[in-house]
Amino acid sequence: MKCPRCEAVLNDNVLTCSFCGQDLSVIHYVRRVSAAYYNQGLEKAKVRDLTGAVVALKKSLEYSKENADARNLLGLVYYEMGETVAALSEWILSQYFNPGDERADYFINTIQNNPTSLDALDQTIKKYNAALASAQAGNEDLAIIQLKKVVSLNPRFLRAAHLLSLLYIKGEEYGKAYKVLTRIKKIDTTNTTTLRYLQELSEVMTIEDTIDTPVKKRSKRDPLENVRPVGSYREERRSMMPFIYLVIGLAVGIAVCFILIRPTLNRKSLTTGSEIADVSDQLSVKETQIASLEAENEDLQEQIDTLQKTIEDADTLAQQQTENYEKLIKAAYKYVSGDHLGAASAVSKNKKKDFALKEAKSLYETISQIPEEEINTLVATARDTINTSYDEALKQLKAINKVAPGRQDVLYLMGRCYHYKGDTDKAKEYYEKAIEVEAGTEEAVQADRYLTELGGGNNTDTE
Repeated sequence: MKCPRCEAVLNDNVLTCSFCGQDLSVIHYVRRVSAAYYNQGLEKAKVRDLTGAVVALKKSLEYSKENADARNLLGLVYYEMGETVAALSEWILSQYFNPGDERADYFINTIQNNPTSLDALDQTIKKYNAALASAQAGNEDLAIIQLKKVVSLNPRFLRAAHLLSLLYIKGEEYGKAYKVLTRIKKIDTTNTTTLRYLQELSEVMTIEDTIDTPVKKRSKRDPLENVRPVGSYREERRSMMPFIYLVIGLAVGIAVCFILIRPTLNRKSLTTGSEIADVSDQLSVKETQIASLEAENEDLQEQIDTLQKTIEDADTLAQQQTENYEKLIKAAYKYVSGDHLGAASAVSKNKKKDFALKEAKSLYETISQIPEEEINTLVATARDTINTSYDEALKQLKAINKVAPGRQDVLYLMGRCYHYKGDTDKAKEYYEKAIEVEAGTEEAVQADRYLTELGGGNNTDTE
């Protein structure tokens, strides 16, 4: 272990630092407490009390963040619960705090060397976020279809199973919800969400809900049962009856006209002034009702447009979150492979607030920050690469500029690369940017001299 005051490397059983005299009893106490919580988490994990194991292991890491055993076990527990991003975060942090930890390397390489598993992880994250957005927008049927695919890709994903069972409960499909919950209960026996949903089901579910009701087979019917045979053809003789019926009909019609219609036509007036006023009032009422219905229709259309925009915004947010986590996962693989610059460049356009999970935020902070000494080394490497390949040097300098923007030496070297390639416009642009950072430095003086050669310099003397 290291002394907290002078950072001297000491044996684990030393109670006092032999270099500065620091009392190390508190450190030993903290390490014992961390180990005790780790043992508690290990016991809970062995009996598949994964939720309790997560609580105990997080408590262990609060006392000692460098406890590699607790962090690696926490990653395994997260992986068993389907939280692969959180598991990778813990293993990468374990590798960061303990560079010689072979177990963290093994866990990361196991996932990294399995492209099928990686692709399934990407699909799981995309479909879960899409299903969550669909459920929030009220489209439960589409959400159920997407969650079924998520559960098939990752049967241990507890959050997806919980959401699926909740949608089943809302749709009163208690039997399906019960099957999902009993299956994931075997993964995490004491998960409070699972137990709460099962308790709710026990109050509303009957014994028939747990049994698949067989579908009744449709009785087969003879398609020809309603067909009747047709008699033999025989030409019919013409009859006078239709003509007689026509004459009778005309006679009846004339009688009706004289008896019923004519007296009515002889009346002085069918409609009085009061009746016209009543009709006018009724028309006025109808017009008012029509205007009210049109206003209500406009309000409903506005509500529909608002809901549609909310759904579109939710889809856009889910897509953005998916892309952010995809970038973080790819950056994590580059970081583990030793490409720290590539990893930081991959998440250079992201911010800490782009990630909702606490573990993802911690992973982002670890990946996105590169020590100043390492950046200086990368700049020196790019400077040497200019002698062999301008394009490769530009590629390296652009990546450095993403991670550490505004460095004068990087901007100056980019101007030199474009100058060598014959792209004078780009060369002028980066020479001017280098001068704007700080005047009077060696890079600023050289940039101004090259600008003068290209016809764009200030041609000012610097002391």
